[in-house]
Formats: sequence, structure tokens, C-alpha cells
Amino acid sequence: MQKIVLSLLGALLFIAGFQSCSTEVDLNAPYKSTTVVFGLLDPKAKIQYIKINKTFLGDGNNLDYATIRDSSEYKWEEFKSLTLEKYVNNVKVQTIPLTPVEVAKDPYGLFYAPVQTVYMAATPNGLSGDAIYKLVVDFHNRQDVEARTNIVNASEVLFQIPQANYPLNLASFNASTGGVNYNDNVTMKWTPATNVSKYDLTLRFNYLEEKYAEPEHINLISRDTLSLDYAIGTYSSDNLELLGGYLSTSFGGEGFFRMLENRLTKDPNIKRIIGHENSISSHAKCFEVMLGMANDELNTYIAVNSPVTGVIQERPTYSNVTNGIGLLASRSQVIQKDITLVGGGSQVGNLYAFGIGTYCLGLNFCDPDVTSDFSCGN
Repeated sequence: MQKIVLSLLGALLFIAGFQSCSTEVDLNAPYKSTTVVFGLLDPKAKIQYIKINKTFLGDGNNLDYATIRDSSEYKWEEFKSLTLEKYVNNVKVQTIPLTPVEVAKDPYGLFYAPVQTVYMAATPNGLSGDAIYKLVVDFHNRQDVEARTNIVNASEVLFQIPQANYPLNLASFNASTGGVNYNDNVTMKWTPATNVSKYDLTLRFNYLEEKYAEPEHINLISRDTLSLDYAIGTYSSDNLELLGGYLSTSFGGEGFFRMLENRLTKDPNIKRIIGHENSISSHAKCFEVMLGMANDELNTYIAVNSPVTGVIQERPTYSNVTNGIGLLASRSQVIQKDITLVGGGSQVGNLYAFGIGTYCLGLNFCDPDVTSDFSCGN
């Protein structure tokens, strides 16, 4: 025990003697400013936006340096050229210049605000799904930076289920019991797209919300066009079944109606009209299905930066930028619009789920169809 105490005392005296030699500690090691790139190219967009910034380090409080614009932004004169090049079969067929533009920025962030500089490439005809696009950042006095990506071919996507002017059957009405049964297997089918590694499906429900001064709905106070999004799921392209040329998945309709109950307030003074039109006589168009797509670069980036849940907390890094860090990738979205509330014949399950279903009781949904059992005029 005595030897341990003497050893500890000796170590403390050594540390004290070492500290007495100098009282100045430089916490900032020598560093090299690094270019940071972030761009998500959309084949359907007429303008592409790419962020090009730089890392910085100061001798004082770096939170103060962050609020200085040129700490993280390049001056335009530092670039010799800034282009987006298009390659088909490894042959450059087009060079698109990038120009700086100021866009609004959240004033409550750590970095300079209320504007920021991004770089814009005009693509009036969109981008080609069969091409490779390369960002080339050519500097005057620093190492040039490059990044390349393929493009999600969104034009290849067509929905087989659902389709416009037809219902998406989330529920069914049992006439013998007068009850609602929720569909456990609501099918989605669409054609696959080239260069897609991840699909994301969302069901959007559109409605009008009217607020009145009284439960009888006489004196209108406000009327708003609203939407609610229900996340169906995210799927790896490798895990989706391909049958007859279509990718297929399914989900339970009950979850959608449970979402309505959780997110909407039950208020007798509120009337909710299904769909964004209340003058049509039948088949209110109230649903949209949104299919998001990500290429392999974006899918990898998302996976690497997802929350760590395991015992090992180390997070790997991912960048596809040469002589810099960051990401150049591609994403897009296809939307199937005008999906109706009901169809012909017995396809009225959705309507009854809104009208008498367990989850929607008290939410005061109504159908703009004047002949409906749950008409807004009743």
C-alpha cells in the first residue's frame, strides 16, 4: 500500500513539474481546409442545387467563427470554373456551368444567416437516367475537387396499383353486421426504375377543414386546405418481390385510420370534408401515393448516418467526393394522384371507415357527394 501511495505522489509531482514548464497549450493542431460538397440531383428538376463549402478552424471560439460568412463559404473569384459534366458511355457529351445564388437560411442555426450561397445548374430538360454526371470544382489556388453519380430514372416508374380515378381499398363495410373491417393487405405495385436502391412509400390524405362558431356548423370561422401523410414503409430494391414486371408490397389499412385518430382533434365545431374539392357529385379524389427513390450513393449515406443502436458506437464515414468530403447523389419522387374515396358498386369501405369506423368517430368527416350516406349536406 505504501509503495502505491509513493508511486501516485511521484506521478503527481512529475505532472506538476511538467506543467510548470509552460502554461500555454495550443488546442488547434495544424489543419488543412477541406472542401465540403452536398448535392442531390433530381432527373425531373429544371434546376439543380449543390452546396460547396469549406471547413475552418480559428484560434478563438469556433462558434463565433461560424457566424462569419467567409469562414465556411468560398468567394466566387476562388473558382477557376465550376461545372456539371454529363457522360454517356464514358464520353463527355455536355458541360453545364454552375452559378452562385443566394437562398434563405434558418436564422437560428450555428452558421451565417439569413442567407447562404448555393450553386445552381440549369437543366431545363431534366437529367438523363442513362448518364453519369460529374461535378468538377476547379480552383485557382487549391486542390481541385470532383464527385460523380448516376441518376435515378424516375421516368420508368408506372403504378399498376393504385391508379387515378379508382379507390385504394383500406377498409370494407360489412352490411350484415353494420361494421367496418380494415384491410390487412392493401397492395401496391409499380414498375422498377434503373439506379434505384431504396424506395419510400407515403400515403397522403387530402381534406378541407372548416371551423364554426357552434356545433351546428352555421357561422363559418375559417376554412383550410390540409393534408396528412402516412408513412407506409421504406424498402430496399433487393428485398421487393418482382412479379410480372412489377415490384410489389402491402400494408395494413387500419394503421392509416389509427393515425387520423392520433393526429386530429375531436371538436364538434370542426367539420372535415374528404378531398380538396367539395363541389363534385361523386368519387371525391382524396388520396395520393408518393414514391420516393434514392440511388446507391444516397442509400449508403443514409445507412451510414442512421442512429447507432448497437453496443459498438463507432460510426463509419462515407463520402464519394475526391479531394474533399460530402455527397453527390440522386433522388426523385413519383406521385400517383387523384385516387378516389370510393369506387363503383360495393367499394364504399373507406367511406364507412371515415363515417362510423372506431378511429374516426368524433372527427366529423363527411363526403362531398350529395347522395352519400355521409354527405356533408346531411
